[in-house]
Amino acid sequence: DDKKSFDRIPSWTLVLGEGYPVQGVVDQEWQELTGRAVVNWTPKLDFTDQTLLYASYAHGYKGGGANPPGVIEVPSFAAGIPVTSPSNQTHPLTFKPEFNDAFELGTKNTLLDGAMTFNADVFYYKYRSYQISQIVDRTSINLNFDATVRGAEVESTWEPVPGLRFNFAGGY
Repeated sequence: DDKKSFDRIPSWTLVLGEGYPVQGVVDQEWQELTGRAVVNWTPKLDFTDQTLLYASYAHGYKGGGANPPGVIEVPSFAAGIPVTSPSNQTHPLTFKPEFNDAFELGTKNTLLDGAMTFNADVFYYKYRSYQISQIVDRTSINLNFDATVRGAEVESTWEPVPGLRFNFAGGY
């Protein structure tokens, strides 16, 4: 359960005798279920001391929120005409919650009587309404986009003699 409440106070605005004008309140509420499931298997293989194979699925959630409002119309001291910040047209009032479905397959291995480890995995993340911050009108606003991330990682250590260790790690 996630609840958020924001007072909408425009930036760069101070009304003499009144302070900062509150333009309203943004109330948001979400109820989401998240979790992770993992399957592990430890087969007995002739070429490793110990092997773990795993697969996982996770469903994640990150709450949405409210963006800072733009400037309201205020009298211009130079020309006496009302002016507004472009942010009134470009700032979305709120941004959506972010969801991620994450899939991973991997292995962890010990070899050579414990002198070597070798781990590797591949992953795929599918985001819905991924939250990206952007600077607009000298303030940070959040926008939502759909996105996918794919990759692989590998890491290994080898200690041929005590006190001498080689490490390797890489990712794509």
